[in-house]
Amino acid sequence: MNSRIITYPDKDRWNEFVANSPNSSVLQSFEWGELKSNFGWKPLRIALEENSRIVAGISILKRTVPITKHALFYAPRGPIVDFHNKELLNRLLGAIEKEAERHHAVSLKIDPEVAEDDRVAVTNLAALGFERARKQVQPRATYILNLERDLDSLLASFEEKTRYNIRLAEKKGVVIREEPDEHGIAHFHALYRETAKRDSFLVHPEAYYQKIRQLLFPAGLGTTFIAYYEHRPIAAVIIFAFGRTIWYMYGASCSECRNVMPNHLLHWEVIKWAKERGFKEYDLWGIPADPQEGHPLYGVYRFKKGFNGALVKYVGAYDFPYSQLFHYALEHGVAIWQNLRSLLTKGKIEDSLSE
Repeated sequence: MNSRIITYPDKDRWNEFVANSPNSSVLQSFEWGELKSNFGWKPLRIALEENSRIVAGISILKRTVPITKHALFYAPRGPIVDFHNKELLNRLLGAIEKEAERHHAVSLKIDPEVAEDDRVAVTNLAALGFERARKQVQPRATYILNLERDLDSLLASFEEKTRYNIRLAEKKGVVIREEPDEHGIAHFHALYRETAKRDSFLVHPEAYYQKIRQLLFPAGLGTTFIAYYEHRPIAAVIIFAFGRTIWYMYGASCSECRNVMPNHLLHWEVIKWAKERGFKEYDLWGIPADPQEGHPLYGVYRFKKGFNGALVKYVGAYDFPYSQLFHYALEHGVAIWQNLRSLLTKGKIEDSLSE
């Protein structure tokens, strides 16, 4: 078994490996690393091969720590490996550590799609030196909707209020259009800025979402849907697609037209679009792991719950420190910065990824 760095000529081979793996997140796709390379990260993809076949791998995002020669390694929804195979996981860690030495990495952070109750995986992670991270980067809990049922069965499975709101939006004349061009992204971002102002969170500049369009959409890894009411855009989503799954990560809406329920119809049209293209599941993305009234994402949780997907909780973020001193100093510094940013943005210290 040997390890090697995956570069652009191996892009399709890498994506095929990730897409056909049980935990096949779009965040581990080749294109996601290319996207992030435009915004301060450097992608580093490592594969373990046996008989010329990739058997494990990881797509790491490297961020250089300002002023110092050190770096942080982060693998969103990675690595892609059988976490029950301790020997294979250990071999992959050895290959990563060689790159960590070359790049002066302080630590490796992972948040794999491993179920919360997977005791074998959790035990192996702890035995190999991983520590539970203090904070999450990606949401730890989600609803995943099975798309292998027919449309009538899917609609009937939704909560009554969700079905009612879909019909209401149709009756009111809301129209959904797929618009994966630059104008669709511009409509999305205008609505996203309004949503962020209303709900007090930060968003990337429009250039970030236009880069998503340029890098991921042509590869079939995503698209944009816009809801129109009386010929004006009132809600929008960006959908990612990879392997057997589609993901809803970004959604936006205007305040004054929320009474015509565009968001429910938006997702119903996305579901129909996904089924036509053979996708098997719809990951509705982040919800609180322990939803309680007062949580900043409680309203999001109630909305997504209405589609009656399966509740999935992952183990969350883990750290593998290469330098204990630098790792904990940086973790503390990042926590202070996040709390300050929340205080300035929302007027209080609040973490939407908290349990």
